[in-house]
This record gives sequence, C-alpha cells and structure tokens, in this order.
Amino acid sequence: MYDVDLPTARDCMTANVLTFSPEDDVFEAMNHLLTNHFAAAPVVDDDDKVLGILTEKDCLRCLSHLAYEDFESGTVSSFQSPMAEFCEPSMDIFGVSDRFLATNYPLMPVVENNKLIGVISRRDTLRGVQELRRRLDQARSHIEEAAGHQTDRPRSIESMQRSAASQSPEQLARIMGRKS
Repeated sequence: MYDVDLPTARDCMTANVLTFSPEDDVFEAMNHLLTNHFAAAPVVDDDDKVLGILTEKDCLRCLSHLAYEDFESGTVSSFQSPMAEFCEPSMDIFGVSDRFLATNYPLMPVVENNKLIGVISRRDTLRGVQELRRRLDQARSHIEEAAGHQTDRPRSIESMQRSAASQSPEQLARIMGRKS
C-alpha cells in the first residue's frame, strides 16, 4: 500500500505517569485517581518494576469490603489486579490495539528493560490511529502528485498519440496553446 512508519507505543504513550506503591493506602490511591481523572494507574516497586494495576473497578471492591467487613482501610496490593499484559515502546499501534482487545484494562504499562517508562491508554491508541491516517493521507497525496506530474507529460510518441486521440479538439487546442 503506502510506505509509512507506523506510530508506536512510545509515540503515543504518556511518560509522566501516576503510579502507586503496593503499600499505599487504597483510599488515598482512589483519591489520586479521582483527582487526576485517571481510570487506572500502575503499581510499581522501588525499581519501577510493574507489579500490577489499580483500576476504578478494583477500587469498587472496597465497597463490598465496607459492606461485609469492619474495614477501615487497606493497601493497594490488597485490591490491585495482576498485570499480565505490557507494551514494549517499539510496538506499533496494531499490536497495542490487539492487546487492548484481549483485555479489559483501560491502559497498559509501557515497559523497557523491565522498568515502567510510561503508559498508553485506549484514547492514546486512538490518537495513534489518527496519526496513522494523517501519515497515510500525506503519503497518498505525495504519490498522486508525483503520478500527476508523470502523466502530464507523455514519455513517448506512442503515448503522445494515445493522449491526443483521447482529447476533444478544444482540449487539444488548449493543450497546444492555440485558439480554436
């Protein structure tokens, strides 16, 4: 089709990431999610290794604990979801999209050398789709422009004859610069 570079996870990710420690208070973490308008955030250790993810859905589990137990608070590690899916920074948006279709997570950690370097959300991936479309449109217009220049000038006598035969007398007069 067209020779374009596909946007990658690194191109689309958010590098400045809200993260939680497994020992963080779950209600404080919930407050951070709400304050920052995030649906989820990775849970990492001191070396930025991803241990899991705390999602809004995980936070809703706190409600059942409040209803059935004498629950004052808990840690993020008690409620986080395991994170089995990651994205590598070089993964293209087709691979990222495939990961999102295979899971219910609202975002994926982008991991390089076993360390968190960012996150990519579904919305970030959609922006990558827009960027791909922009790149494809740009490549298409360059090809059409180049093809238009090539077809403007016949390359042989035979192609000139074919071109002339397909024109009306008025078009030929305009092409040849003569008045009809």
